Amino acid sequence: MGKKHSYTYDIAISYAGEDRIHAEALAAALKRRGITVFFDGYEQATLWGKNLYTYLSDLYQNKAHYCVAFLSQHYATKLWTNHEREAAQARAFQENEEYILPIRLDATSIPGVLSTVAYLNWSTMTPDDVVELLIQKLGK
Repeated sequence: MGKKHSYTYDIAISYAGEDRIHAEALAAALKRRGITVFFDGYEQATLWGKNLYTYLSDLYQNKAHYCVAFLSQHYATKLWTNHEREAAQARAFQENEEYILPIRLDATSIPGVLSTVAYLNWSTMTPDDVVELLIQKLGK
């Protein structure tokens, strides 16, 4: 497929509020390595006043090279994470390439994420380990 596309972000992070500490650790590690990352904690001024439903749908569908999703019991039940996941899945389906890169925080099954999809296990890795793999994925 190798089509070159210019994305606003290398990585967009999707996570439930309860799992913020993990998303924050990964976002900080990515930033240290010069990877452009969408992490809502860095985007308060940008997000302020926007229609988040539309904005985030567009972001997770069109604005990032990859979407890293922190999968957990919280992720499975939240309205916003389901919205983000559905937008990301629409993109993955359209391109027929891996786009959603799942990181498991627990063994909760997530709607629409097949059990056969390869994932990383956060408890066995450091944020820097994950960043190294993302750098390889991005071909940087």
